Amino acid sequence: MNERLDERCISEMRNLGPCCERDLSAVGITTAANLKQIGVEEAFRQLLIGRRQRGLEVTCCNAAYLYALHGAVYDLDWRELPEDLEQRYKDFAAEMRQSIALRGRG
Repeated sequence: MNERLDERCISEMRNLGPCCERDLSAVGITTAANLKQIGVEEAFRQLLIGRRQRGLEVTCCNAAYLYALHGAVYDLDWRELPEDLEQRYKDFAAEMRQSIALRGRG
């Protein structure tokens, strides 16, 4: 099967808008295909690193950001994630925010 790449802009994906598009574009994730290839958790990690490098806060990027990214990749409403996946994303977001925030100190 010859599947075409999804060249939509990030802000054209479900659950995502211009702010998310700016954060992702700043780290080279500019299309739906890029986001799908990189994956939800790696995109979030890169987004946090990019925000830190640009001198922006990372504490504002919580699990809801991961819910939205997941919904965009899998074309789901972000509020429809199973509880176990929500918890995984909550834990991952907290761990990443703390790790990235600590890198900026010192």
